[in-house]
Amino acid sequence: MEKETNPKRKWRLAVLLFLAICIGIPASIDLSIEWDYENRSVHAGNYRSLKPATVAIVPGASVYKGIPSPVLQDRLDCAIELYKQGKVRKILLSGDNGTSYYNEVKPMLLYVLEREVNEKDVFVDHAGFRTLDTLVRAKEIFQVKDAIFVSQKFHQPRAAFISKKIGLDLQSYESDRRLYISGPASRFREFFARTLAWIDMNLTNTAPKFLGNPFPIEGSGVKTWKGSVI
Repeated sequence: MEKETNPKRKWRLAVLLFLAICIGIPASIDLSIEWDYENRSVHAGNYRSLKPATVAIVPGASVYKGIPSPVLQDRLDCAIELYKQGKVRKILLSGDNGTSYYNEVKPMLLYVLEREVNEKDVFVDHAGFRTLDTLVRAKEIFQVKDAIFVSQKFHQPRAAFISKKIGLDLQSYESDRRLYISGPASRFREFFARTLAWIDMNLTNTAPKFLGNPFPIEGSGVKTWKGSVI
């Protein structure tokens, strides 16, 4: 049998090393963020286990013909539960409203208002394009100091990681109320999203796409609705 040539062997070793780096580093980051969340963060799937906070932050998710997807509906229902049980005084809806063809925040706002939440207690962030944007804008624009982040469990470790980096006191309410068809795909995307979050926080100091003048999350949030309700 002909021995493998030295150049070919070096090429294969280089490919293996490249793959090890591309997979190994993200895997290490993913596990680190997951471990930190499970062992150090305040999190629960039941509102009774959470301490009171100023606001429930609800990140956007897919909407279909103006109707919140099951993932988003469960987030909204959990935020409403926190509000009605007195765990939070305000609700901050943060989603993608970047084009005239796609709007997450309008269906979110209408859904909440239809369920008898006092309108003055609902704030809207139209520039929540990423979890980083949602959390940094909550702290910088809405002057939030303590909050409960309402989302599915797969999403929570990254949000907790970002919040610690920016100095936001955040509890996590895991809003998994059913099995989701998108579950495996969401977790797959999250694997790489955590690496991006690590780079954003530790290497590039990435800022939100938009910032602006402060709008403290006190008083009435109705003025933040502009463009959300006709």
